[in-house]
Parts: sequence; C-alpha cells; structure tokens
Amino acid sequence: MTHAFKPYLAALLVMGLLDALWLGVLARDFYRQEMGEQMAAQVRWVPALLFYFAYPAALVALALYPAGQPFAQQVARAALVGLVAYGVYDLTNLATLRHWPVRLALVDVAWGTFASTLAGAAAAWTTQRFG
Repeated sequence: MTHAFKPYLAALLVMGLLDALWLGVLARDFYRQEMGEQMAAQVRWVPALLFYFAYPAALVALALYPAGQPFAQQVARAALVGLVAYGVYDLTNLATLRHWPVRLALVDVAWGTFASTLAGAAAAWTTQRFG
C-alpha cells in the first residue's frame, strides 16, 4: 500500500497545520473558556501525536478507498469520517463528563468535519495528481 503514502502525507500535513492554527491560535481561548479546569495545563504529547499520526491514515483509508471514486465522493466521505469521529468524541464527552458544554461540542464537531474535509480533499487531490 505504498501508493497511499503520498495521500497520507498530504492529509497529515493539512490536518496538522489546520489544527495547529485552530487550537494554538484561533480557538485557544475558546477551548480554555469552555473547558475550564478540565483542560490540562500542558499538552500531553504522546496521545496527541498518536492521534495526529493515526487519524490521517484512517481518513485516507476510509475516504479514498476503494480506489477510483470520483473526487467529490472522496471529499464527501472525508467529511463524513470527520463528522463521525469528532461526533463520537464530543457526544461521548457530553454523555459522560460533568462539564462538557453543548456549545463546545457543536463547535468542535463542526471544526473536525471542516478540517477532515480539507485534509481528505488534499489527500484525494494528491492521489489524482501523483497517482
């Protein structure tokens, strides 16, 4: 499956850059405000890196394969993967945590769907461009 390496790298790069911008700059204060004391003082890098290296692989596998789908269908599948993945995370938190604001869940699911869509589009474009 070496033909999946380039799309994986594209998804990894786009997802990493988007989330770094989102979590590190644009929405940092929003997450702090909404999560309050539940938010860790420092990022726990091992689980974060596990997510950021595994998620693009799942995104590529679920959105781009089987091969030969139209570009729009691959992008739509990437959006669906994002909606489901981030939805599972946020709905589970809403169901099990004492303080997980609905507003946070809605924003996070919307963001995850958006970022996954762009990462999936980058992976699909890379597949079509570079085979």
